[in-house]
Amino acid sequence: MKKISCLFAVLLIILSASYVRAGEDVTPYGDFCTQCTTYGAGKAMIAPDDAVKALEKYYGGKGCQLGAVSYKGRFVQVEIYKNGRNIDKVLFDRKTGRIRSIY
Repeated sequence: MKKISCLFAVLLIILSASYVRAGEDVTPYGDFCTQCTTYGAGKAMIAPDDAVKALEKYYGGKGCQLGAVSYKGRFVQVEIYKNGRNIDKVLFDRKTGRIRSIY
């Protein structure tokens, strides 16, 4: 019985931490960058540096900062921070301007 209650307590802590993080997603259903496109209809693929600048402006307007940035083909993967806490991780499509949360 003691093992079960201990396991339950650990599970509850893990789930509550996940709920807090999920509740703070900045782009839970996705969005698009107005500097890059008109809702998913990109003209041409933008340069990786320009993509990061666009994301900095987009998330800066929401009171957030960018963290680790990685590049995967036409995509830029970025961690989003607010008040020093990692609140989201997004994938940015340099061709379409779409932003998707991948947490």
